[in-house]
Amino acid sequence: MTWRIDGPTGAESAKIRWELIPYTRGRGLDLGCGAWKPFGHFIGLDSNADEKLFGMRATAADMIVPTCEKLDLFADASMDFVFSSHLLEHIVDYRAALAEWWRVVKVGGHLVLYLPHRDYYPNVGTYGANPDHKHDFVNDDILDAMRGVGGWDLLRNEERSGGDEYSFFQVFRKRDDVKQIYSLPVRPKKSAAVVRYGGIGDMLQAASVLPGLKAQGHHVTVYTTELGREILKHDPHIDAFYIQGTDQVPNEELGSFFEHEAAKYDRWVNLCESVEGSLLALPGRAMYSWPHEARHKLLNANYAAVTHDLAQVPHKFAARFYASPEERAWAQAERAKIKGRVICWSLSGSSVHKAWPWTDTIIARLMVKQPDTHVVLMGDALCQMLEEGWTNEPRVHCRSGMWTVRQSLAFVEQADMVIGPETGLLNAVGMLPMPKIVMLSHSSRENLTKHWNNTVALEPQGVSCFPCHKMHYGWAGCQKNEESSAAQCQHNISADQVWQILERKLKVAA
Repeated sequence: MTWRIDGPTGAESAKIRWELIPYTRGRGLDLGCGAWKPFGHFIGLDSNADEKLFGMRATAADMIVPTCEKLDLFADASMDFVFSSHLLEHIVDYRAALAEWWRVVKVGGHLVLYLPHRDYYPNVGTYGANPDHKHDFVNDDILDAMRGVGGWDLLRNEERSGGDEYSFFQVFRKRDDVKQIYSLPVRPKKSAAVVRYGGIGDMLQAASVLPGLKAQGHHVTVYTTELGREILKHDPHIDAFYIQGTDQVPNEELGSFFEHEAAKYDRWVNLCESVEGSLLALPGRAMYSWPHEARHKLLNANYAAVTHDLAQVPHKFAARFYASPEERAWAQAERAKIKGRVICWSLSGSSVHKAWPWTDTIIARLMVKQPDTHVVLMGDALCQMLEEGWTNEPRVHCRSGMWTVRQSLAFVEQADMVIGPETGLLNAVGMLPMPKIVMLSHSSRENLTKHWNNTVALEPQGVSCFPCHKMHYGWAGCQKNEESSAAQCQHNISADQVWQILERKLKVAA
C-alpha cells in the first residue's frame, strides 16, 4: 500500500515478524525497538527519541542508549544477528551506522533491515512525512552502502507494499571473505514443506515421507530445529531447511506462524503432534486419562502409515539415516577394528520407560557362550552409568557419550544385530535387513514395528497398562518396578525371552 495519514501506524516490525525467524536465532539486537519487540529473546535498544517526538515511550527496550549509531558496549562479532526496523532513515550518517552494526555480527550471522520505501512513504519535507527522517531510501541505496562493509550473501531483497506495508526488507548473511553474492530465493514450480520438531526417532519417522514428495515432483523444505537438521542434513530428498530455535516461536503462536508459512507452498505437511499428542497421549490432555481399552482402540494406529497419509504419499515406508561418504568410511573403519560379530545395543531412550533392566545379564551370557561376539554399547553421556562394570571387558565397547549422534547412527548400520528399547537408533535401522530385537514400552507392534524389516518386537506380559499409548516425562503416570527401578513394562520382558530370540537370530546370521 501507499502510506496514508489515517492508516495504521506503529509496531512496524510486527508486519515482518514471521519472516524474521530463520535469520534471528541465538543472541542478537533489535535496534530502535520502540514499544514492541518481535520476539522475547531480542535485546532491545532504543534512544527514546519517539517519546519526545510522538509521546511513544520505548517500553520494550532492554537498554536505553543515547544512540544506536555506536555500539561500543558490544564486541566485534559478538551477535548472531542485528535487526532494525524503520530506524536507519533517522540517522544522518547511515553508512557509518551500517558499518557499525555489521561490526558486531558474527560470520554466518545476519543483518536484517526493514525500512520505509520512498515510493510508498512520504518523502522528507512532504506532507505526512516523519519530521525526524533524514533520508528516503530504496533497496539499491542500502546495497550501495553495504558494498563497503565486507563480504556478504544477500538472502532477501524485497519491496513489500501489500496489505498495510510500505517498506522494503533485506537480509545480509556475513561471510568470512570479501565476496558479495546475491543468493536470492527462486520460487520452485512445485513445492512442499514438512514441519517436524523432535528427537532422533521423530525426525527419522518424518523422513519416510520425503522420497514420496520428491517422486511427486516437489521441491522439499523441512522446518525443524538444529537437532533435526543434524539428523537429516545429508538426506538427498531435502532441498532446503528452515531452522528455528527451540521455542523461538511461542507455542501459543505456532498456529499463526504455520498459517503464514503454509501460504508459501503447494503442500504443507505439518507433522507436529502427528504421533505425540495424537497417537501418544500427552500429560494434561484429555486422552491421557481415558480408559485404557478406549485409548488402545483409538490410538493403536501405525505411526508410519499415519505420517504418510498426512503427507499424501503412498505407503512406501523409507525411514532411514543418510551418512555422508566420510561418515560411512569412518564407520566401516571402526567396524573393521572389531574382529568378530557385532551387536549394537541401544541402552536408553529419551524417557524413563525406555530402558531395559536386564542388559547386563544378556551381555554376560554373550561373553561366555558366544566368544566371537562383541557388544557395542550406545547412548548419550547419561548412559555411561549403564556401562559400569564393562569398561575393562575387551569384547564390550563402551561408546555412550563418546560418539556423536551421527557417528552412532552411521556405525549402527554396520552391525550384525541391533537390540534396544524404543529409541532413535532402532528407528534408524528399522527398514534395514540386519536382525533387530526391540523391547516395546508405550507403543505396540502395530504402532511402531509393523513395517520394519527382520524385527522381533517384544511385548511385556502381565502388564495391564501395556501398551499405554502415553508420553512420559517422569514417573508420574508410569508404573515403576521397585526391584529393578525400571518401568514395569520393561521389567516384565525377561532376559530369557531376549536370549532365546538372540540365540536363534545369531545362528541364522552365522
